[in-house]
Amino acid sequence: MSSSTSVALSLARRELVILGTQYAGEMKKGVFTIMHYLMPKCGVLSLQTTTASLQLPTYRVYCSNWTSLHSTHAQTLLDDRIYDLVDTKKSAMDSIAQLLRMNAPNEADATSPVVNEHEPDSAAGAEDSDVESTPQGSAGMRRLEPCYESCEGQVAKARDYEHLHQLQSKQEANDDEDDDDTSHDAMVESISTSLRSAGIGDPGPRVTMDRRAALKKKGVRELSSEALLKEILQKPCPFAKSDVFLKFTKVNRNLAPAVLMEKALAKEKGTYLMASGALATLSGAKTGRSPKDKRIVKDETAEDVWWGKGSPNVPIAEENFIRNRERALDYLHMLDEVYVFDGYAGWELPSRVSIRVVCGRAYHALFMHNMLIRPTAEELKSFKPDVTILNAGTFPANRYTHGMSSSTSVALSLARRELVILGTQYAGEMKKGVFTIMHYLMPKCGVLSLHSGCNIGRNGDLTLFFGLSGTGKTTLSTDPHRPLIGDDEHCWSQNGIFNIEGGCYAKCVDLNPQLEPEIYHAVRFGAVLENVVFTKNSREVDFSDCSVTENTRAAYPIHFIPNARVPCLGPHPSNIIMLCCDAYGVLPPVSKLSRGQTMYHFVSGYTAKVAGTEEGVTEPQATFSACFGGAFLVMHPYRYAALLAEKMDAHATHAWLVNTGWTGGRYGVGSRIKLKHTRAIIDAIHSGELSKQDYSNTPVFNLRIPSACPGVPTKILNPGSQWADQEDFVRTLVHLGEMFKSNFDTFHDPGTMVSQNLLDDILAASPVPM
Repeated sequence: MSSSTSVALSLARRELVILGTQYAGEMKKGVFTIMHYLMPKCGVLSLQTTTASLQLPTYRVYCSNWTSLHSTHAQTLLDDRIYDLVDTKKSAMDSIAQLLRMNAPNEADATSPVVNEHEPDSAAGAEDSDVESTPQGSAGMRRLEPCYESCEGQVAKARDYEHLHQLQSKQEANDDEDDDDTSHDAMVESISTSLRSAGIGDPGPRVTMDRRAALKKKGVRELSSEALLKEILQKPCPFAKSDVFLKFTKVNRNLAPAVLMEKALAKEKGTYLMASGALATLSGAKTGRSPKDKRIVKDETAEDVWWGKGSPNVPIAEENFIRNRERALDYLHMLDEVYVFDGYAGWELPSRVSIRVVCGRAYHALFMHNMLIRPTAEELKSFKPDVTILNAGTFPANRYTHGMSSSTSVALSLARRELVILGTQYAGEMKKGVFTIMHYLMPKCGVLSLHSGCNIGRNGDLTLFFGLSGTGKTTLSTDPHRPLIGDDEHCWSQNGIFNIEGGCYAKCVDLNPQLEPEIYHAVRFGAVLENVVFTKNSREVDFSDCSVTENTRAAYPIHFIPNARVPCLGPHPSNIIMLCCDAYGVLPPVSKLSRGQTMYHFVSGYTAKVAGTEEGVTEPQATFSACFGGAFLVMHPYRYAALLAEKMDAHATHAWLVNTGWTGGRYGVGSRIKLKHTRAIIDAIHSGELSKQDYSNTPVFNLRIPSACPGVPTKILNPGSQWADQEDFVRTLVHLGEMFKSNFDTFHDPGTMVSQNLLDDILAASPVPM
């Protein structure tokens, strides 16, 4: 493509596709082009003539070999004699030349046809000629190659649609002017840059932000629409050559939650206000992330990216990323208004990353208002994005773009610091897109990014909770006696721990005010509920109803949690708790980990799916996710493990493996460890009581288990003692150990990412057969 306009013809499909121009003549001439192809195949000559009262002051002929002929004095229309002429053995050129000589009014004009040189000042056809000069042909004639009409001189002489309408009705523009507002103009330019095409010389879309309220506050009289548009433009724009640049795109930047809710309720179908005050909406066909549609541009910037076996990262060529980006921009440009939210990722100022989100749905803007750290009015004035998210999720990706697996695409360019979303409205893609970017940027600065929950005690003892879905990470990190720093994404810097996010994205299936009162009461005005079911008249949410999806979610600012610690910062952690839900029933409820074991289980990221939760699952199934968040890793797991080991060594952090799954037998035979016992274990870790106990080692995994724990029956601390069939216990334990080893084969080659010392410690922690 040479521009944003395309008139493309497929002769095989007999289809003409027009993009980027509303000029109706493209359809007319498209039909004519198709006739130029079809008719000669049937022995019919297709012609273009210019007539005036059946006279031919200018006469042009297109024949089947694309040769253009011109005669200035032909006076009659071609008749049936042409069929006799084209049936002869002479060439089509000779036939038409003979015909023109027969119709010439005098001998002087009965000469060989003259090639039209298509001079701009030609008296005939100068303004609407379809002929272009071409290279010299073999018989002294010039061949007319298939081509498109030049758009030079054929574009509307208008700067924008307002100007175009003024030209149409001969109205003069309002002469009202107002002083420029430097910060406003700078922000207009900044947003226009974010929406700029990758094309060379692209000036960016015509962005406007409604300033009437701001002007009134300053005591400035309200301007007319024309004067307002004139006032906000930075510079006169050259005449636009596409419809995108004729229109203004109204930008709604960092609107208040109440305004975003109003806009969503007014314009987005399936959006309702709940009795609690929360906004309930639908995310379309996709109610969860699309990991198979995630792509990262493979270029020189991506040299640290983990590719290959075991990696979640699928490469895409830069040119295909640009195609997706252009498709997203085309969609956003054609909307009457878009939403922009400028916010931050990371509560620690030195590590803070500026994020700009551009989207077409108010719901998405409200979601990111809740999930990112909200800037102050003063910070907004000088905001410059480090990363831009272009969310055109309502519009599908082109499945024929190389590298696309479906009409959904979540594509990240690390070089451009841009995330482009197409074909999915699930808001979680933006949240995890930011997390993926932080997984790339932070380790390069010596900061460890972690998929974890975090809380802090009254004495300043901070705990990190690692765990996959269903392990109890959110439940256990939300403790009424320990302020919450964050529930999902954190970083460990040289200064301590900080939350990446400004909000929480909680699962709300079976949400109960008695069991999870903090989350339940956070679902109020300003919160977003995704894909929940509610009663039509009362607008009360039925959290137990999974008719739309089991992945119902609530997004709310972290200060909606009464016990949250804001700013979300803390010291270096005293404890790291790795949670797993072992449905095989062979891992102890709690064990203390050595340095090597900590890295081994961190890289493994184990839990188990419970039989019956998915169709076809009849036995427990082991699930491994590197670093307890494998889907979001950008670099090799050893890169994160090396940073974790370094920081744990520097700050004497203890590590524990806590099993919230089964005891006394596998799922279906044994029973799940009681939540009160797990909470007692966590309390004993925090109090330091558990570190004072004597320890013994288990077979296969060589885990160190305490002899006692306050508030926990001693008999359940050793899993083997709870099984009635000891042989079955050993077989199951060995089988799980083999699955661990098989999974870890992916990570045997660390390259230079970890020291040989650390690598030896990690490999020594591997399960050993009995």
